[in-house]
Amino acid sequence: MSDRRVQVKIKFLMIMVVLFASAHFVAVHAQDEPPPPAKDYFPKTWKEYSFPAGKFRIRFPDKPVESQTSDGQLEVHSLEYKGLITYRVSYVDYQVRIDDPQKVKETLQGMKTAALLAIRDQGVRVITEREITVDGYSGIFVHIEVAGKQVIRMQWMAAGSRLYILSATSRKGDPVELEGKDDFEKVATGFIDSFHVTS
Repeated sequence: MSDRRVQVKIKFLMIMVVLFASAHFVAVHAQDEPPPPAKDYFPKTWKEYSFPAGKFRIRFPDKPVESQTSDGQLEVHSLEYKGLITYRVSYVDYQVRIDDPQKVKETLQGMKTAALLAIRDQGVRVITEREITVDGYSGIFVHIEVAGKQVIRMQWMAAGSRLYILSATSRKGDPVELEGKDDFEKVATGFIDSFHVTS
């Protein structure tokens, strides 16, 4: 495939990522909702779910809901569970392998930048940003706050021609709450860090 077609596919994928990211900024739980099950606070007790079609495994507090969206060119497969926070993992196959490690990093950085630019007018503050590696695949992790009320931890990871997007979205925590003093850090990262690519 020509470099031009690769660039078009990647730009198209970035648009999909922006739309995906923007959709996460409406998932704050209301204060009057019933409390989540106690197990939500303890990621090590969660069940691990395997998804052969997506070639990954990950832990959720309970069985996630599967969904699929398509624009006629790309299909986005998602799994989501709403509990203490909203846990979500999505993947999309974009039919273009990126084998050059430098190109992978550049593509992931471009996706992250595009997603953050799409919601910059919502009072976004980047708390943490770092490159990561999962099972030999490169990725980027970002922890952001939105308008001082919402906390989102997202991870983009490329594996061959597949892009994985993980997110843990919550309201700001209260220091007197269980795990609230650090905005549910242990719970959110327990979910994201349990992700593994399978053969």
